[in-house]
Amino acid sequence: YQRRVRGCRSVRPSTKYPLAEVLKSSNLFCNLFYSPPKCLPQIKIRKRRVKKELLREVMHQMQAVIQQKKLLKKTIEETSSKATTLDLRRTELTELPTKISKFTHLLVFHLSDNKLTTLPTEIGALHQLKQLGVSENRLTSLPKEIGNLKNLQWLDLRFNRLTSLPSEIGKLVQLTKLFLRFNKLTSLPEEIGNLRALEALSVRNNRIVALPSSVNNLSALQVLDAQHNALTSLPKLGNLRKLTSLDVQYNNLSELPIDIGNLTNLTGIHLKYNQLTEVPKSIGDLVLLQEVDLEGNRLTTLPQTMEKLTKLTKLYISRNKITELPAFFGKLKSIEELFLNDNQISNLKEVVKLVNLRVLNLGNNNLVSLPPEMTALTTLRELDVSTNNLTSLLPEIGKLKTLSHINLCDNNIGELPAEIGKLPALQVLNLGGNELRSLPSEIGTLSTLEKLYLGCNELQELTPTIGQLSALTELNLDENALTSLPSELGKMQALEVLTFNDNELNDLPDEIYQLDNLRLFGLDHNPLEDLPASVTQGGSQAVFNYLGERLNAKNQGQ
Repeated sequence: YQRRVRGCRSVRPSTKYPLAEVLKSSNLFCNLFYSPPKCLPQIKIRKRRVKKELLREVMHQMQAVIQQKKLLKKTIEETSSKATTLDLRRTELTELPTKISKFTHLLVFHLSDNKLTTLPTEIGALHQLKQLGVSENRLTSLPKEIGNLKNLQWLDLRFNRLTSLPSEIGKLVQLTKLFLRFNKLTSLPEEIGNLRALEALSVRNNRIVALPSSVNNLSALQVLDAQHNALTSLPKLGNLRKLTSLDVQYNNLSELPIDIGNLTNLTGIHLKYNQLTEVPKSIGDLVLLQEVDLEGNRLTTLPQTMEKLTKLTKLYISRNKITELPAFFGKLKSIEELFLNDNQISNLKEVVKLVNLRVLNLGNNNLVSLPPEMTALTTLRELDVSTNNLTSLLPEIGKLKTLSHINLCDNNIGELPAEIGKLPALQVLNLGGNELRSLPSEIGTLSTLEKLYLGCNELQELTPTIGQLSALTELNLDENALTSLPSELGKMQALEVLTFNDNELNDLPDEIYQLDNLRLFGLDHNPLEDLPASVTQGGSQAVFNYLGERLNAKNQGQ
């Protein structure tokens, strides 16, 4: 609710900001605490009386805040000055009392999820402190005294409003982990390079346009996370020889530093959604790489040196401008996940050599067929060839026994081979947006199939064997040319979603009423001329009930 008290600004109470904070500067606060008691239930808000329940709620919240502050004061006063751990998380703190300086033996101090806008200079007196957590507050700056915490090893400042860091941050020479993600930083001080013990630096989701050159001095660094910033280039990083993960995705990088090949301990490099037009040849020196993400750049090819990445298991080069895969590509035998979608690829002769593939995404390319050699991919579980120019599916598809997900939507497939029924592990089959006029009866043998999408085809009828899909939970038949549905649909007891909008159906099988688990029943834009108009006008629930009545009458007639 939102109310206005005469003579004060609008008041919008919420659970996030206690009413005490909203009302303390308003006349309502004065009325509540200084008016005679008899006036409490009679305060006029927009010429309406406030109910006693509302006032009780206000009073209750005000008292809760007061009690919380008393409890906090008591906690600080009663906590021994020799305490080594102090946990003040989620205590609605708006400021940290200066008495905090008495805790000179403190090793761990948690202040997360409060409303602090600053830290007192007295924080610098906690010389023994090793862990300081101040995430999820409202800090806009740090006092320079933060540099006095010479024993600090772990500093968490995530989810604040910091716009800069004091140069004194460089004095925290014992620091091993520094978390600064989700702030408003535009730069880091050069002194950050003094943190020679730092192992993890996370500055993701800030506004940083450049990393200081001194980052190259962080010789102990293992994780550098600078994704979601405004970086246009990277400084030299060749001295970071212990680095195992480099994440600079979602920036504006147009090139990588030439010394990136020195990072020989890298196992993961994340570069997606930048402006890269080429990958440096030195990437081939990173022989421990297991994951490379280059999605959403401007690459037209990959360097020959990548053939040395024999440990690579995950490669993402989606949304680039690749027309043909290089000849060495088939040598990357360790790849298990390969995303090539949204390129201009028309040939898969190198892809079919990757016999350890488990996930293969080829969506939105220029493929007109799948090669028979795909039968070599005996461990393949997920195959996406959506939005291509396929006109048929080879019978060899039935040899990929481990397939659980197939996406063939938005192609020009007019017929399915009978071998589609030989996929014993198939769970999801998407055939939407093709030119199918019928389904092979063998589709009924897919006993593990859970979701079947057949929308936007040219189906005129369904094979009765579809009723054998006992595990099916979702069946989409929208936008076809169906004139009838088989009564065997009523046997699909696991079915939860059944839609056949935009077809040519005049009647429905009564057996649909037997689908006890059905929770979504879509039948819009069908003639349904054989059903009473009073029923169809009542919507899907009315039609469903009518089918039940008709089925009961049929059973009683027998």
